Parts: sequence; C-alpha cells; structure tokens
Amino acid sequence: MRAFSTALIFAIAADAAVLDRVAVVVGDDVITESEVQQELRLDEFMSSQPLDLGPAQRRDAADHLVDQQLIRHEMEISHYPAPKPAEADAMVQTLRRQRYPIEAEYRSALEKYGITEDQLKEHLLWQLTVLRFTDERFATSTSQAADRSEFGGPPQVPRSASAARQGSAERTAPATAPQPGETAVDQQMDSWLKEVRSSTHIEFKKEAFQ
Repeated sequence: MRAFSTALIFAIAADAAVLDRVAVVVGDDVITESEVQQELRLDEFMSSQPLDLGPAQRRDAADHLVDQQLIRHEMEISHYPAPKPAEADAMVQTLRRQRYPIEAEYRSALEKYGITEDQLKEHLLWQLTVLRFTDERFATSTSQAADRSEFGGPPQVPRSASAARQGSAERTAPATAPQPGETAVDQQMDSWLKEVRSSTHIEFKKEAFQ
C-alpha cells in the first residue's frame, strides 16, 4: 500500500511537471506557462482589465517577464536589497481603500482573476523593487529620481505591468516630446534592456502561445 501511494505521488508530480511547460528560455533560466498566466492575471487585475488569457495577451505577459528576469539578474549581481514585506501589506491596504472598500468585493475580485492575496503582495513588492532599482541604477541625478518616484510619502500602489509596457511603447513612438523627469531614466533603462536582450539567448516556445 505504501509503495502504491509513493508511486501515485510521483505520477501526480510527473503529470504536473508535464502540464507546466516551459514558455520562454532566458539564458540559463526558464519561464513556465503557469508563471506567464499568473503574471497576466495579476497584470489585468491591477489594470482593472477584463480577464483575457488569449495567445496575444500571454505573449505580451511573457515578453514582460523576460525583462523582469533580466532586471532580476542585474539586481542579483549588484546585491540590491528587496523592500520589506510590510511595504507590500501597506500597498494592498491602499489598493483596497481605493478600489474595494467592501471586503466581499475585494475577495470576489481575487477569485475572479484567479489570484491570491499572497501573489498580489509578491507582485506589488516586486514592482516596487524594480521602480526603486531602476531609479537608482539609471537616474542621472538624485532630484530626477525623486521627481520620478511614485512612492514618496505613504506607500502607494505601483502602476501595473501593462501600464509600464504601454508607457514604454509610448516612449519609443516617434515625434513625442520627452516628459520631464521620467523620460531620461526610462530611456536609459529601455536602451539597457535592448542591449542585454541582444546578447542573451531568448527563445519563446511557440506551442506555449497557441
């Protein structure tokens, strides 16, 4: 009986591993399909967009995760410290006050998008880490970083990943005037990401986005 139970556990684990296929290869790292879907669910929750897990949306989320992985690697090299978890708690409370003053509405929204509060906290904490890191890494002056920061004073909810992607697209569009304070940091980061992408093996698995 014990042998049967052990075999069953291994069989279930093997099936789970098969289901969670690799979606993207980034250097020596991989991004799985479940990670892409979770990123998209969190992204659309933060943006208050209808839940859409279609191929195009998953491809956009995967592309964003590639940038995150490259940034994460750079942060590991520089030993950049992560914010304290309590800051994520504060951001969740801010989000709830702004969007879901009723507890039941908040819980219903989490369920609708298929995410947990812990996943939301981790997502917010990571966005906060990235914003602070990019300000420190790419800001040309202390005053510029201070002007760009979205977290002065009490902890605020960071802009969603989709908003960040939209902002990046707008920054690279022709004939647009630079926005004071924000643009220099973002342009430096965009240039850095393009350079790192060009020197990193990145492979999107077609079968993951069909």
